[in-house]
Amino acid sequence: MGRPAVSVITNGNDLPVCTGGQRLTLLEPITISMMWGGTIVWRCLGSGFSWDGASIPWWSQWIFGHPLSPEYRWASLWHDIGCSEAQCIEDRTIADAVFLRLLKEAGVGKYRRLAMWSAVRVYGVWVWRCRRGK
Repeated sequence: MGRPAVSVITNGNDLPVCTGGQRLTLLEPITISMMWGGTIVWRCLGSGFSWDGASIPWWSQWIFGHPLSPEYRWASLWHDIGCSEAQCIEDRTIADAVFLRLLKEAGVGKYRRLAMWSAVRVYGVWVWRCRRGK
């Protein structure tokens, strides 16, 4: 039995996902890539990898839309990967910057993306301060 085929994905519109419940789940293994600062960044993800989309609270969805909306998938996937791999606050800052850039590339309006980025920055700083205090 050979290895399963792996799709190479370069944007959120091509993500093979299931939107069951409140999470996105990959239906097949993929390799994702993105150009960042002149460097191509790659990540390999297995079938079943799951993330919660853009983590938009229910009370603000009337402004921002649903967390699993296609326009947020690419940015939220990269952000969740970056945050899960972060070893320090600087890593988290990079993940937040990637999130902002990918929201822009997805066509999310300036004020909406800046509000979303501000929310992840405030939350990220709070999380790291709490971890440091332990």
